[in-house]
Amino acid sequence: MFAVMRRMAIVESGEADAKTHPVSKSSMGTIHRRIILKVFLPLIILLILWQIIATLARTSLIEVIEAFVQLAIEGDSEGAYLSDHIFASLFRVLIGFTTAAATAIPLGILIGRYRLADSIFGPVIEAMRPIPPIAWIPLSILLFSSNMLGAQAFIIWIGAFFPILINTTTGVKRTEPVHIDAAKTLGARETQILWKIVIPSASPEIFAGIRIGFGISWMCLVAAEMIGGRVGLGYLVWIMQQVGRTGAVISSMFLIGLIGFLITYFFLYIERHLIKWKQSVSV
Repeated sequence: MFAVMRRMAIVESGEADAKTHPVSKSSMGTIHRRIILKVFLPLIILLILWQIIATLARTSLIEVIEAFVQLAIEGDSEGAYLSDHIFASLFRVLIGFTTAAATAIPLGILIGRYRLADSIFGPVIEAMRPIPPIAWIPLSILLFSSNMLGAQAFIIWIGAFFPILINTTTGVKRTEPVHIDAAKTLGARETQILWKIVIPSASPEIFAGIRIGFGISWMCLVAAEMIGGRVGLGYLVWIMQQVGRTGAVISSMFLIGLIGFLITYFFLYIERHLIKWKQSVSV
């Protein structure tokens, strides 16, 4: 009898633990489905897509992988390794992108917050914004004739500047007026209003502009490195096309996309942890 009672107590305690700490099959299935949908399925689609591109270019995915390994170990036809091209491109983008963020964010706050600045700079921005970054290449060569790094950073700056500026301005203008009025009623100074209300309110739009601006500046990298220099991922794509190495061209393009993807998700990760009140940000 005691054995039966003990067995019943064990069963009841197991049911209580299951209710307290449920690890259901449905939740495990949900986790597995998320892994499949967010990791394996995109990877399979990406491999199929690049296989189609390689087939249309009259090569194969195996040749693309071999070209990638050869560039990483032996280097290109001019002796530069793949790591050299990656670091050179990241350095140029870092200069152009940080300069764009450092100039666009303060100007966007100024235009969005003050009507006088909007009336002065707004028409100028709207007149220059439709000009594609590629169209600035001849002018950048003339402006930085003796400094090719400056010309490339200028093209990258143009690509990132306007998205960051427009998003920052939009975010500042969307700040709730009632919050600003309440702060003024409590005696807050203008600097306090900017740092405590306006900038936190506009932060989601600012980070969105940063992500969009980086994506455009990374795309401008290829064009920027084609105008000069002897190293860089854009230059690598160009020179490999000149010597007819299709596999190396495709592998370089894939690497450009992969690096851009990783950096974009890094920005999303930072945004998610800095702007905790915006729950829609996901990585």
